[in-house]
Amino acid sequence: MFKKKTLLGVLLLLSAAFIWGVAFIPTRFIGEAGLSPFLELFIRNACPFIIFGTIFHKKIRLASKSTIKNSMLVGSILFVAILLSIYGIRMIEFGSTGILLISIDVILVPLFFVLFKKKFISPVLLIASFLSLSSSLMLAWGNLSNPFNLGVLLCLLASFGYSAYIIMCSKVLDGDTHPIALQFYQSLTFMLWCIPFVLIIDLPNFSTIDWTSTRLISSLLYIGLLAGTIGYQLYFFGQRISSPTVTALILSADIIFAIIADILLFDIQLNIWQVTAYTLIVLSVFSIPFQEKSSFKFSFFKSNQAN
Repeated sequence: MFKKKTLLGVLLLLSAAFIWGVAFIPTRFIGEAGLSPFLELFIRNACPFIIFGTIFHKKIRLASKSTIKNSMLVGSILFVAILLSIYGIRMIEFGSTGILLISIDVILVPLFFVLFKKKFISPVLLIASFLSLSSSLMLAWGNLSNPFNLGVLLCLLASFGYSAYIIMCSKVLDGDTHPIALQFYQSLTFMLWCIPFVLIIDLPNFSTIDWTSTRLISSLLYIGLLAGTIGYQLYFFGQRISSPTVTALILSADIIFAIIADILLFDIQLNIWQVTAYTLIVLSVFSIPFQEKSSFKFSFFKSNQAN
């Protein structure tokens, strides 16, 4: 059975995965409306920056220099990863396919821990990670209508960025950094990166964008309030009580929520190949309670068994 703390972490991370999985649909709508990824990212991070800066300004001002430095560092890494994923997804037919390619981080995170951090991981978790990755690859390259192109490459590069972000966030949150302070300075970093590009790319085209569009307004609200604000707080609090490898595995469930949104909005029909792959991803996520019971820990570094 799950420990209460573990169950809470899983539920928080699953909630974040749901919000972010569905978010790939409004991301495509925003692109179709003529907004650049830089303006989208600025709006997404302006919401938590304003909300947290207004409500928790006293606590945020007390953040240490190391907290600010680390938060801005992980923010820069995430900025590059999200930018790559946004451009990649816009070059692929359906948002869910882009998530499949990005979800390679589900195996990169545990491998990074084994190879570079010399951390132990349970064999069940390792198998589950490979299972989730294999299912993603089945869907990404099992259909000739999704050939390898620049969008695929960008999504794969984004997966490396997301892997680094998950690992570094775990380290930052293990210290005295509060999730609200982390998100505030992370959002500030995004805004600083985006402002020059927004002024150059988006400002001249502001008059050509239909700002009264209901679909655009609802997409921006979802991106800013749900994906940009609530989603990250769920993620930070969930990762704070979960390991990076478990975090990556649970977040891979966002593809399930993304394909459900694709089916509802675009009336996509799944074949037996796709249904099988999605089922395997779900099973890999639900393997988490079994990996907790495993006493054997896998590592390439036998000398570190005492750690």
